[in-house]
Amino acid sequence: MTDITTHPASAQEADRKTHLHPFTSAAEHAEEPPKLMVAGDGIHVRDANGKTYLDAMSGLWCVNVGYGRDEIVDAAAQQARRLPYYHTFAAMANEPVARLADRLISLAPGNMSRVFFGSSGSDTNDTQVKIVRYYHNVLGKPEKKKIIGRLGGYHGSTMAGASLSGLPHMHAAFDLPLPGFLHVDSPHYWRHAPDGLSELEFSQLLAQNLEQRIVREGPETVAAFIAEPVQGAAGVIPPPEGYFEAIVPILRKYDILFIVDEVICGFGR
Repeated sequence: MTDITTHPASAQEADRKTHLHPFTSAAEHAEEPPKLMVAGDGIHVRDANGKTYLDAMSGLWCVNVGYGRDEIVDAAAQQARRLPYYHTFAAMANEPVARLADRLISLAPGNMSRVFFGSSGSDTNDTQVKIVRYYHNVLGKPEKKKIIGRLGGYHGSTMAGASLSGLPHMHAAFDLPLPGFLHVDSPHYWRHAPDGLSELEFSQLLAQNLEQRIVREGPETVAAFIAEPVQGAAGVIPPPEGYFEAIVPILRKYDILFIVDEVICGFGR
């Protein structure tokens, strides 16, 4: 195997020729070598040319504790030697998963009692869609299938995740969103609030617009509403004052589940 730190050009060329990147122009990638990262320590990463960068995005929002954490490497190696993997299908369990689930519930709000593990935000939001449908089917409300997201929202890159997302460039050329996935306005106060409206007034307006959309679709057909507490891909947009306080009563009024997507901003991120 070639050492990429001493032969970065060969790794870049291999990547350019054989790797199909997500969220990347294939035409541009075919012509230009990628930026090759080779090391990380703390909040910094270093490329193959020795240039150091402050990784303000923490990888893809997920390297919460920084790079180069020997205690994490040691713990992972110890577990890999004992039992590197075992599935949890058909009521099978393993100790790390069981203890992590218990720890998470001990830290979560009191109304949470179960943890379902996924590999990414995309596949877990796909599972959210399945759980929402299952929930309403079990309760005898199979007509409740529609899920409302928000323009600018990001909930993953799979078929369901991209459909939940309110980003047109993720829909164009892919025949998305799938049927039953709807979108209402982004709570971007600075960009979208009418002149003279306070944050509270803008929140009330957005809540009214949501209710009107629910009524227009038919409340008996709307299953869930999904939102990031802070919209990430839209530009790290916090909601205006009173936004969720105005939204939640409407969801309860029409028996609509609320999915809080904290993949980007949960757990202190």
